[in-house]
Amino acid sequence: MRTKPIIAFMLALALAATACSDPAGSLTLTVTHEVDGTPLVVDALRYANEAGNPYLVNEVQWFITNLELEDCGGNHVMLAETWYIDTNLPETQTLRVSEIPASCYRVLRFTFGLNDADNQSGRFSNPPESNMFWPDELGGGYHYMKLNGKYLTADSLLAPLAIHLGRGQNEGHTEFYDNSFTVELPIDLAVYDGQDYPLGLVMNINQWFRDPVVYDFNTYGSAIMQNQQAQQALRTNGHNVFSAKNPEDMKSPLKATVQLFQKAAPKPHFMSWDNFKNSLENLKERL
Repeated sequence: MRTKPIIAFMLALALAATACSDPAGSLTLTVTHEVDGTPLVVDALRYANEAGNPYLVNEVQWFITNLELEDCGGNHVMLAETWYIDTNLPETQTLRVSEIPASCYRVLRFTFGLNDADNQSGRFSNPPESNMFWPDELGGGYHYMKLNGKYLTADSLLAPLAIHLGRGQNEGHTEFYDNSFTVELPIDLAVYDGQDYPLGLVMNINQWFRDPVVYDFNTYGSAIMQNQQAQQALRTNGHNVFSAKNPEDMKSPLKATVQLFQKAAPKPHFMSWDNFKNSLENLKERL
C-alpha cells in the first residue's frame, strides 16, 4: 500500500511550489477630512474653531512621508515614501499597497510634512506636488500643508485664511526650523494571505486649532508662512489631529445596522411583525 508515500510526495510538491512566495495581503488606505466627526464640506461657512472664529475651508493639500506599519513583533513595513493628498483630487485620497506581509499590525506611523533630510527644493518636478514649493528666501523645500479658506474677523468681515505649514525661521531670518512631526496611531489589523484590507486615516480640521493651544485667527492673522510662533502652535496641536479607522470601523453604516438588526432579531420567522417589534426593542438596548 503506497498511499502514505504518495500523499507525502504531493505535500512536498505543494510546499516547494509555495516556498518562493511568502504569505502576503494588500491594504487600501483611505484619507478623509472631518470637522469634529462630520465629513468636511468645502466652501461652506458652517464651522467655528475653539476661539469662536467662524470659518470655511476651500481646500486641503498636504504631504505624508515615510508611511509605515509596525507589526506585533516590532518589524516595520514601508507603505509609501511620499504621499500627496488633495481634497480637489479624489484619486490622491486613496493609496493601495500590495505585498503586505501576513501578520498582525499595531501601529500606523508617518511623518506629517517632510523632515529636513527629505525637504529639498527641486525634489518634485511636476504638479500638483511641485505647486507645493516653499520659497527659497523662507528656507526652501515644500509646504507640508496648505489649508485654504476664509474666516469672519472680529469686525464680521470675511478675510482670507491661509494655514500654510512648512519650514520655519527666526525673526532675523538667520535660522530655520523643521516643523514636521511624527504621527503614531494605534491600529488593530490582521493581514492574511491573499486578502485585501481597508484602513482609514482621518484628519480632524478643528483639532489644529484646539489642544493645547487655542488658535485664534484674529491673533495669528491670515498668513503665517513667516510666523514661527503660529507654525509652532499648529505643530504642537498636531499631536491629536489624526486618527485611524480599523477595518471593522470601515463598514458602511447601512451594513453595520443590518448586521446589528440581524443579531437582535429573534429566530425563526425574522420578518414577522411581532419579531420586528421585538427586534426594535433589542436594537435600542444594544445602541
